Amino acid sequence: MRATFTEEQQEIGRTVGALADADRGAARAALSGRWQAPAGDGPLLRDFGLLGVPESAGGIGSSLIDLLVAVEALGERLVPSRFPAHAAAVQLLCGDERRTGPLPDEVLDGRRVLTCAVDVPGGSGWADRVPSDPLVRTLVPYAAQADGVVALGPAGVWFADPVRVTVRQSVDPSVPLADLTVAAPERTQPAGAGPLRAALVVAAELCGVAQGAVDLAAEQARTRRQFGRVIGEFQGVAFPLAEAATARKAAWDLTLYAAWAVDTGRPDAGIQVHAAKAAAGQAAVFAAERCIQVHGGMGITMEADPHLFLRRAFVLDARCGRGSWHRRRTGELRIRSRLAARG
Repeated sequence: MRATFTEEQQEIGRTVGALADADRGAARAALSGRWQAPAGDGPLLRDFGLLGVPESAGGIGSSLIDLLVAVEALGERLVPSRFPAHAAAVQLLCGDERRTGPLPDEVLDGRRVLTCAVDVPGGSGWADRVPSDPLVRTLVPYAAQADGVVALGPAGVWFADPVRVTVRQSVDPSVPLADLTVAAPERTQPAGAGPLRAALVVAAELCGVAQGAVDLAAEQARTRRQFGRVIGEFQGVAFPLAEAATARKAAWDLTLYAAWAVDTGRPDAGIQVHAAKAAAGQAAVFAAERCIQVHGGMGITMEADPHLFLRRAFVLDARCGRGSWHRRRTGELRIRSRLAARG
């Protein structure tokens, strides 16, 4: 795999970052009002919907890493856009290499916004095994704001028709959540690597959240003065920030490697994706907590922004399988792989 981003990937990051900069503050605005689509939602859905979509699904040969670069930029700025949820749903549909036709044009060009329903109530993992109620999915993002739902079940994936939408109170009001009861599918398609691809979209957004929290804490450490010195000079501030930055870098590198592994069909792709999702969630929560700590007494107030990163980290860590479940799956798959290698 390439060890550096291409010029095109760097341009994707800059362009999406510029769109996202115009929507800074939207996460805070949602605390006191209802969710509203950010200004960049339309251009993101319309102009970046083909990122990461294989040619067999109607794409243009863009790699999964291209998509993750865009999603990471949105997470860094806490933009409450439907684009990551839509992209995860599209990737869920793209997982089967035996696909015989492209996705609908209105999905690829953003005219029909999707969300994915993967998690099951009372469980910590996605619905690739038989749940207690096979037609209920929980913590579905932007369910009431989407035009369609892609559901995952033991038999595969399908465009699901919601029968009942139960709005949940989200810890992050900028990301509306709901429980869905969907109609039984008439036909499904094999999920293939779809769940892995969708989980990587969430991991990339978590890495962005971690970076945003580190940046906010670093700015506080550079400007806040105590005892005649900036607080970043004190080990009690500098060391936790260094740990947070290191954890974020490791999670992002692992996420990019996992995306490459999925794109190239490596046999260890599943292990890498589970490890990446677990590491990204842990890094985002840790960075947000350290950001609160660096801000001191002000950090625990509603007026300061660190809690916004912690809210988003909690919501994303629970999406497409909780981090604790992904850590267990990583261990299970590694043990299985080593046993198979021994014959």
